[in-house]
Amino acid sequence: MLRHVKDDLYQVGESVAGHDGWHEAVRVYVLLNDGCPLLFDAGSHIHSGRIMADLKQLLGDTAPGYVFLTHTELPHTGNIRAILDAWPGARLVCSSAILPHVELPWWVTEDRIRYGYAGTDETYGGRRIQFLDGILKDQPGTHWMVDERTGTLFSADAFGYLFPAAADRAFDDELDGGVPGDWLRRYHASAFRFLPLVRGEWVKADIAKVFAKRAIKTLAPTHGNAVRGDVARFVDRFNQAITDICR
Repeated sequence: MLRHVKDDLYQVGESVAGHDGWHEAVRVYVLLNDGCPLLFDAGSHIHSGRIMADLKQLLGDTAPGYVFLTHTELPHTGNIRAILDAWPGARLVCSSAILPHVELPWWVTEDRIRYGYAGTDETYGGRRIQFLDGILKDQPGTHWMVDERTGTLFSADAFGYLFPAAADRAFDDELDGGVPGDWLRRYHASAFRFLPLVRGEWVKADIAKVFAKRAIKTLAPTHGNAVRGDVARFVDRFNQAITDICR
């Protein structure tokens, strides 16, 4: 699935269906970036053929310059080999907290890795990218990233949602009333099983700081479509979901 989100931001990827009829997205985001494309996460190995076909359709003869990995679970890294085989010059940008020879395949050599440090910003292909420690995560070392030009927060597992099959391609502004809070609650209760042990007010307060310090206009979760319409309404529904799940 290849879709234009806004400006030079696109998303590709597929979805997986659960036994109960709810679907979960596995997305890869692309900033075309004036001839030096930036990819955010690599996608799952089980969707490799379709992801690569969509990326080649989108990029044409232009090779990606960098692939930013939010963390190293397979839905985010399983397609790395296909990307690096197709575009040998691409470099991986990983959290400084990961253990590359443990968390990445043995054939990913050190010269192909760049490290991002939470609390810093760096320029890649002329594009300024901020690195943040992921507030809500299921793996240590998870980074969130912000593209200042489009105001996009790449949030890894956070802000995802489950959806019925009919909503697979729909952005929030293409759904009547936006993304329902129930979809957010179902996903976060499943993806973050520890949340009932967490104080929800603390989670919401820390995430509010992220938005207070940055002009976030778009959310790009791996496990949901990009949120490009009413971001404030979406975050309000996320906060209510956190309140419902947490103690």
